[in-house]
Amino acid sequence: MKFVKITALSIAVGALSIAMGALMLAGCGGGGTSALTGSRATILVTDSPREDYGHIWATIYHVELTPQGGGAPVVVFDNAAGVTLDLRTLRDASGARYSFLSSATVPAGTYTGVSITVASTMQLIKTGQTTGTSLTVDASVARDVNGNAVIPVTFRSPKTISATATNICIDFDLARFIVRGSNILPSVVEGDGAGLSDPARHEKDDYHGTVSAISGTAPTLSFTLTMGSGQTVAVTTTASTALYGATLTEGAKVEIEGTLDTTAQTLVATKLEVRGTGSIADDWKTPRAGGVASALNAAAGTFTLTIQRAGGFTVAGTTVSVVTNASTVFRGDKGAMLAAADFYAALATTPNVGVEGTYDATTNTLTATKARAFDPRKDGIGKVGQKHDFRDAAEHGSGGDAVNDHGWGNESTHGGGGNSGHGNDN
Repeated sequence: MKFVKITALSIAVGALSIAMGALMLAGCGGGGTSALTGSRATILVTDSPREDYGHIWATIYHVELTPQGGGAPVVVFDNAAGVTLDLRTLRDASGARYSFLSSATVPAGTYTGVSITVASTMQLIKTGQTTGTSLTVDASVARDVNGNAVIPVTFRSPKTISATATNICIDFDLARFIVRGSNILPSVVEGDGAGLSDPARHEKDDYHGTVSAISGTAPTLSFTLTMGSGQTVAVTTTASTALYGATLTEGAKVEIEGTLDTTAQTLVATKLEVRGTGSIADDWKTPRAGGVASALNAAAGTFTLTIQRAGGFTVAGTTVSVVTNASTVFRGDKGAMLAAADFYAALATTPNVGVEGTYDATTNTLTATKARAFDPRKDGIGKVGQKHDFRDAAEHGSGGDAVNDHGWGNESTHGGGGNSGHGNDN
């Protein structure tokens, strides 16, 4: 089940010298310091076990805190395109796993709960099956103006958010989700944050945003990443961070792969790609998927991808058909450009792949503009055995692109958003 974890914090980015495998993370109730001062709320997601479904895909649009005694709710996450997550992946045999969703400055005060806005449908795939079913969130759940479901969660006891970090964990309690015909009634509760202090329990995901307040000297940098409507997080890079694209400057549009250090409340980047300037909206809408390739047909330029992570489209089953063509940019494990024949030869040996392109829901086909083969055995800490290949930038090809450098975390659409409202089902 998924855990939306909200951490109220006072954050100061210090110079960090952190190996990804040795992060010190605070649990619920813990805190940290960073260059982002003031009371803050940080949101993470996890889940609890359910064995009858192998995948439960949900899209989160909005999260807000409920002040004690009334007053306007305080937005801590907002993304018009939504962040799509497979809730089932945030739990393994060792317990809960955590995915960082957002961080925001909030007024100091006491809060009695949160509300989470999700898409009005969820995609469920039963264990052992390959085709999913779209279920509508039960009509008993309140709706926003766009028809999305708004789920309230009351804390066990009110939480005071101040300059000291306060962690608040909320569990999408999958074991208590109720399926009634074509409807689903979600259960969302406050969680206990078990395992939150273990760095191995945190997902390595991707985040889009704009850069400000840069300090330090490459490769050790600190800056603020603004992901959306008041949502910011302190970011640090280390000598192990793979850097791509143009020079990092104020206002640059970037894509970052990394893991949140919940002690320092900083996003420690394992990959940073500078993608120019301007709006980040299109970046987090692009259909993309990662997983294991089979049924390779180099002559036809096709293969079947068993999905382990996806974003930018509604997942209809456990697989998607991938088509490559003369326009597809192929990359190898270290980011080097490959000929199509060499790319398919690499997949035949190590079938792990990430693709990005356009998706046709009618045929369940993703036509790849970019495709990258990689070897997960060479990666660091990642997601439930799905490790990602980001090493020193010198090992990678020049230019950088979303597939060459992509971690393909459980969702690559973090960030963005703004105040324009929320889309309907993703």
